[in-house]
Amino acid sequence: MIRERQGISRRLLAGLAILVVSGLPALAAVSDCTSSGAADPAARIAACTRMIEASQGLPGSLEFAYIKRATARLVLKDFDGAIADYSAVIGISPKSIIAYHGRAVAWFQKGDYDHAIADFDQAIGLDPKNARIQYSRGLVWSQKGDVLRAIADYAQAIEFDPKYVPPYIERGLLWAGKGDNDLAIADYDKAIGLDPKSADAYNNRGRAWAAEGDNDRAIADYDRAISLDPKPAASYYNRGMAWARKDDSGHAIADYDQAINLDPKYAFAYLERGVVHFYSGALPKAQADFEQAASLRPDNAYLAIWLDMAERRGGAASHLQDAIGKLDMRKWPAPVVRMLLGEQAPADILEAAAEARNANARTGRLCDANFYTAELDRLQGHGDEAMRLYRIAVSNCPKGFTEYIAAKAALKELGVSP
Repeated sequence: MIRERQGISRRLLAGLAILVVSGLPALAAVSDCTSSGAADPAARIAACTRMIEASQGLPGSLEFAYIKRATARLVLKDFDGAIADYSAVIGISPKSIIAYHGRAVAWFQKGDYDHAIADFDQAIGLDPKNARIQYSRGLVWSQKGDVLRAIADYAQAIEFDPKYVPPYIERGLLWAGKGDNDLAIADYDKAIGLDPKSADAYNNRGRAWAAEGDNDRAIADYDRAISLDPKPAASYYNRGMAWARKDDSGHAIADYDQAINLDPKYAFAYLERGVVHFYSGALPKAQADFEQAASLRPDNAYLAIWLDMAERRGGAASHLQDAIGKLDMRKWPAPVVRMLLGEQAPADILEAAAEARNANARTGRLCDANFYTAELDRLQGHGDEAMRLYRIAVSNCPKGFTEYIAAKAALKELGVSP
């Protein structure tokens, strides 16, 4: 199961803030524009607008006011306004690194990655050894799915500033995504060595340990991440999955509960809590969690699949057919959906999974095919075949996958060993 990565926009904005603070002159005349917006972006915009109106013929002050207003507009998600302000700065000062960087962030927020990269290229051309800009462009390459270019930008940022922590963390995520957890852990180790209070580094290293099957080390890292920063729901969610892999449903549910308390719209936390309930004899609770998850993310096929399985196991009518209109049936796991609807045979699903060109994708899809076919067999009363496929899933699924946890739980529920 593929999960989302969050926080890239926040990290781009953080990089921009560093540049704004370090790159702008201290001007006493603009105190209203700089100070009033700290807690109130709308007040900053108003103050900077007054400054712009009063600064005609004073390029330095005018440029500064446009930049401060643009950053406030970014906070308020007025990306078009921010782009206009940064463009005005570039018109005044064509070599403004901050303006190119800021406009790149705004383009990124609009989902226009090509324009974002073009502006980062301009900023890098003006300052070729700026680690923060190089890192920021890497984030955009990563979001575009160009892992090699992202890794190259992170490596360049590290070369320019070996003590700059964020590139190690981001590169670690990409190594982990490629299945190279040793390299990922090495990068997280480096990040933690440089910044022992980096909750992100501990949380991500925990995920790498979990992917390696070392749940005790994973939990230790999640504990440390939570002690450093107890607010991110993802840390509790990740620790809950580690507890679930250790067959400790009590601790797992407690962590999923906390993740949901912190973020009531965390669809995957409802999913994972539902999975624990599903194999613990609490089917009504499982179905309620799957319904909540699917309502939060109606475009996610996995959530629709789990809700369908709970409905069928409980003897209720399936709503999977109704969900199809909101799913992208051109991509995986669409074949699994068709199998559950009786439109494709299980053998066809395995064949489709094996055709994936990328080795990691192929492993994940084969995991899905075996696990969800096992669930279908169980619904149809083919218990022996279901157990055979559950065992294959436990042996072959990546250990960070929901389907691995679920296959183990299913076998335990059936009273047999993996």
